[in-house]
Amino acid sequence: MIKNSYLLALISVLCSINVTNAQHDIKGEKPNIIFILTDDQRFDAIGYAGNKYVETPEMDDLAKSGTYFNNAIVTTPICAASRASILTGLHERAHNFNFQTGNVREEYMANSYPRLLKDNGYHTGFYGKYGVRYNDLDKQFDEYESYDRNNRFKDRRGYYYKTLDNDTVHLTRYTGQKALDFIEANASNEKPFCLSLSFSAPHAHDGAPKQYFWQSEMDEMLENTTMPEPALGDDKYFEAQPKIVRDGFNRLRWTWRYDNPEKYQHSVKGYYRMISGIDLEIKKIREKLKAKNLDKNTVIIVMGDNGYFLGERQFAGKWLMYDNSIRVPLIVFDPRVNTHQDIADMALNIDVPSTILDLAGLKAPESWQGKSLMPIVKKETKTIGRDTILIEHIWDFEHIPPSEGVRTEKWKYFRYINDKSIEELYDLEKDPKEIKNLIGKKKYKAVADKLRAKTDELIKKNSNEYRAAPTDLTVELIREPSTDVKIFDLKPEFGWTVPLGSKFQGAYQILVASNKTDIDNNNGDVWDSGRVASTQSTDVEYAGNPLEVGKTYHWKVRIWEQENRLVDYSEAQKFTTGKPEDYIISTENKYEVDRVNPVKFENRDDFYFLDFGKAAFATIDFNYKAKEPHTLTVRIGEMLDDSGNVNRTPPAKSNIRYQEIQVNVTPGKTKYQININPVPDKRMKGPSKAIPLQEGWPVLQPFRYAEVEGAKTTLKAEDFEQLRYTSYWDDEASNFTSNDDILNQIWDFCKYSIKATTFAGLYVDGDRERIPYEADAYLNQLSHYTTDREFAIGRRTIEYFMEHPTWPTEWQQHVALLIYADYMYTGNTELIERYYEALKHKTLYELSNEDGLITSTKVTEAFMYKLGFKPGYKKPLTDIVDWPSKNFAGSKTKGERDGFVFKPYSTVINAFFYKNMKIMAEFATLLGKTQEALDFEYRAVKAKKAVNEQMFDNERGVYVDGIGTDHASLHANMMPLAFGLVPEEHLESVVNHVKSREMACSVYGAQFLMDGLYNAGEADYALELLASKAKRSWYNMIRVGSTISLEAWDYEYKVNLDWNHAWGAAPANVIPRGLWGIKPKTAGFSVATIKPQMSRLKNSEIEVPTVRGSIKAKYTYNGARLQTYEIEIPGNMVAEFSLNDLEGKDLIYNGEKVPSAFKYIRLEPGKHTIQLKINSF
Repeated sequence: MIKNSYLLALISVLCSINVTNAQHDIKGEKPNIIFILTDDQRFDAIGYAGNKYVETPEMDDLAKSGTYFNNAIVTTPICAASRASILTGLHERAHNFNFQTGNVREEYMANSYPRLLKDNGYHTGFYGKYGVRYNDLDKQFDEYESYDRNNRFKDRRGYYYKTLDNDTVHLTRYTGQKALDFIEANASNEKPFCLSLSFSAPHAHDGAPKQYFWQSEMDEMLENTTMPEPALGDDKYFEAQPKIVRDGFNRLRWTWRYDNPEKYQHSVKGYYRMISGIDLEIKKIREKLKAKNLDKNTVIIVMGDNGYFLGERQFAGKWLMYDNSIRVPLIVFDPRVNTHQDIADMALNIDVPSTILDLAGLKAPESWQGKSLMPIVKKETKTIGRDTILIEHIWDFEHIPPSEGVRTEKWKYFRYINDKSIEELYDLEKDPKEIKNLIGKKKYKAVADKLRAKTDELIKKNSNEYRAAPTDLTVELIREPSTDVKIFDLKPEFGWTVPLGSKFQGAYQILVASNKTDIDNNNGDVWDSGRVASTQSTDVEYAGNPLEVGKTYHWKVRIWEQENRLVDYSEAQKFTTGKPEDYIISTENKYEVDRVNPVKFENRDDFYFLDFGKAAFATIDFNYKAKEPHTLTVRIGEMLDDSGNVNRTPPAKSNIRYQEIQVNVTPGKTKYQININPVPDKRMKGPSKAIPLQEGWPVLQPFRYAEVEGAKTTLKAEDFEQLRYTSYWDDEASNFTSNDDILNQIWDFCKYSIKATTFAGLYVDGDRERIPYEADAYLNQLSHYTTDREFAIGRRTIEYFMEHPTWPTEWQQHVALLIYADYMYTGNTELIERYYEALKHKTLYELSNEDGLITSTKVTEAFMYKLGFKPGYKKPLTDIVDWPSKNFAGSKTKGERDGFVFKPYSTVINAFFYKNMKIMAEFATLLGKTQEALDFEYRAVKAKKAVNEQMFDNERGVYVDGIGTDHASLHANMMPLAFGLVPEEHLESVVNHVKSREMACSVYGAQFLMDGLYNAGEADYALELLASKAKRSWYNMIRVGSTISLEAWDYEYKVNLDWNHAWGAAPANVIPRGLWGIKPKTAGFSVATIKPQMSRLKNSEIEVPTVRGSIKAKYTYNGARLQTYEIEIPGNMVAEFSLNDLEGKDLIYNGEKVPSAFKYIRLEPGKHTIQLKINSF
């Protein structure tokens, strides 16, 4: 038994010896690291640097024994940002942390040096002033305590509130003791350690009258010494500073510490005494290391977090770009190297984390912006390898002007961010005290230019996606107002897209300047909004002094994101004010001309045939060299004949265009434009006049094809250009694709139809009349707003209707729909405010009976005037339902009304009326008209009740056309379905009836049919209609040969149709609004809804423009039991994603199951993945 015990003891001793040897082996490879950071210790506040007043024997010894960096610089001279840089290895503009911001981003802290050490075998500890807002120190440190001066106390207790053995001690002593305890506890730890110590000293205690408090051991230091006056202490050095600096905190803090001899002596001595107190603790730490036999394998790094003014220029504090502020002591003492060297190269605070990781044998993250100093320390290289560094203090605080610049060994350049015209340039070799500002001197212009450019280069290099500036600037919703646009509103609304990196906006600042120089210098001489705490990024009204008509202005914006991090200014945008020529005050956008060569060009013996690929409102330019005078015959048209040539005899009564034009050519002239004859009809006459083309434009006609006959020389395709005239348009703003080729063709066809019909500057019905009609305009508007981020035509058209109404009853009711759509898509309320009273009349609420139903039979001449009709107008307001009517224009067509029976009280009219009342209630609420809002809401309730009681056939479960008939047309049912009148209990029967009628409506009515079907969740039938190949389908328009949507499904349904009618392009809005369910839930898309109804589609992608940026989405049918949605939401928007029929299915959002009780998934800006899993077997 005794022998066994002896054996066990022997084994135990041997194991212990092996473990000890193993520890020494590990520590031989990976040293312990102690990083000591002081607060506000400037570069010359150390004895080794020649300072004879401060006593720092331990720091001096470390410098003499190790590597001392004479030009150590912090990239940002403020403690919070500098400490964040040290932790993350990033410049301030990259990590973007400072006072008043939220936490440092988690992705940066996940790559912080203590976290990487902790995760890779080091035992980490921290004591002292952490100085950075971060909640998860346990992820970085095995042991830690974060504390700083106690600002509740305005006296010495700010530094004296911590206790050791029941004795209240100075924070420096407390931190030193925590270090000793850490070393004691971890001396035999099997892991190497990294101890980060952050002393609050020598930072002044700002709230206390005496400012500086030191340990009692330092009382006698400098007691009998009179500190010399500061360098550059004369008034002239202060007066030389810009006003924004003279008025700032540097001067205020000077009055706290240095503005009289007594304060100055106390403060400077206190500053040095506190540094010497830190040195005493370093001595104890080194003694402890030696006592524990750790001194030979423990690297000590000492650094200040920023520099400091000790009265120079009559300043205190730091923050500025002078060397007093940015230069700090930096010592790297590695006992394993055991050689001394002084390094002149510029070393940075962001080099420290890379150095620490290098010591630990770890690779620095690629995102880090500093360099390891160990190659210098170990003499593996003679240079750090940088000639120019970025210096910056970009925290935007009222009393500390932010600045940025660069420093080289010889030069320093910096500028103040909020007025870049304030610049300073110094030759550091000749002027180390930075007294002689060389900016503005011709001799140094090239140097200044080079350093400005280098500043911009390094700013760009050291920024990241989180610094991204706002983009897509708009003035009055106009995206590119710099040329050919006059802004009519002298209090214009500004808008911008919040970058995805920012996610949400918390505040903004707008600058408006009278010239480019001022705006480039961030000087808003016309208006500086200052920081405005607001999430509003659209419809932000100008609030400066009145703008002047006919003047050009420049503006830009920057934002603070939700965590109060400031991002860069946007690029500046130019705009010029103007004065409207008539009652329309909405700004008109510019126009564009696309020059298109033929996609097909053939010599067909007697003539040349040209196919430009698409029809357009256009003319033709061509080059031709005539050797003798002769005449060319040019034929243009929209349609081909059976032989594939331009159809010279389009269908009788139709308005499918064809024209033959004679062009006389002569020697010496090579450039020609065809002179199209104006269409010989009455469209320029009457109360509703056609909209004229812009002044100076040629006559335009829609055509796709051309023929040229009579040429006496060889012609080439490149000699001919179709000049397509449109309003401003961005082809890349929207997109849609799917696995259904027919649907893709329809989307492209309809989107182009909207673009091609913008030529008039207002929404016109087509080339047959070129007149705005309210119903046409509403369909056009919906499709325009969903295919391009363009609102000018829609808004101007709304104003046009206030003076130029048209005769159909329902068309008047479309005006409220137009204004509401504009409000929801833009967030702008000006049209509501301006036309609220006139709009009330257009809802026809004054025609209602006691049950709440309206009838056009009550219309009087006086009421017609209220609607905007002018004296002399004879045609009364007339119900239309749909168009055209039976036997229209002498044809045998049965019409597009599905046999609708007209009665005084019509279901269609009153469905519109209900929707109008709901809209007006919302508008009244918006304008603060509470009583009117209640009245309109009451009218909506009454109308809904009356429609469902008096116009609904309970036996059949369908709506009849009106009171007094039992006929139930498609229209009488699809309109209540579209406008939300159908009670839940009748939804199935109404939907079934709607489906039974098929496409028994016109291309106009199809808009509301599709809206109703998608509202009811009838995705399968809706998609069937969208992608149908029947004669009454959108695909048929493509099949008959048009490239712009038709006025009717085909010639036989409306014999006078034209081939360029935007109201036939409803799928351009039905696909994004219905199929994908992407709509604004709140005005201006602050909240969007996304409710896809994919039906049988196997895949689909879409991009929908909004006033806040594009919503992008992708759908993939992975199989019978899995479907995937990938959604990207733009900045400053929230989206609510939902799907129909989720019973027996699970929604998985970013890998997590969504509780079934949730009606929708809230999507923030950025990318999201949502999966639908079907659980049935």
